Amino acid sequence: MKNREKNWRRDPFYWGSLTLALLLMGLIFYFSSQTAEDSSASSGRLDALMISWLFPDFERQSPEWQAEIRHRVDFFVRKTAHLLEFAALGFSLRLHLQALGRWREIRRPQLLSWGIGTFYAVTDELHQFFSAGRAPRPADVGIDSLGVMLGLLFFLLCAVLIRHNMRNRNM
Repeated sequence: MKNREKNWRRDPFYWGSLTLALLLMGLIFYFSSQTAEDSSASSGRLDALMISWLFPDFERQSPEWQAEIRHRVDFFVRKTAHLLEFAALGFSLRLHLQALGRWREIRRPQLLSWGIGTFYAVTDELHQFFSAGRAPRPADVGIDSLGVMLGLLFFLLCAVLIRHNMRNRNM
């Protein structure tokens, strides 16, 4: 047991997965630190790209229609960003618990990963309270939590595919 305890310090999988999770948390923190104006500018570029791709005749439509489309696309882009960044976080947390599980017994790693990711989503929304022009939204916690869950499902899918591939190689 003592030998196992020492080996985690040299395990690149352990440190790589921890680094990935912490980098993603830092990136989410950075995005939450942006003022409302900076956040809108960031998503606005993607909004404009999507609108030009989806609606080639956008400029010929009425101003009311354009405003409605801009609003809907912006909503979609922002909520999708929440979902994807927390899906990546959920995947990386589970990956880290997989690495940690090689050295210590971890019970219910899926549930633990989801709990950590959802807790981080709550703290992320509270953090936005202190960013100019931003406000915490409980619905975003739900979207973020769903994103963590999707990341965990993706992890499980990858694990199943890897096991299946390894079994086929050993036949």
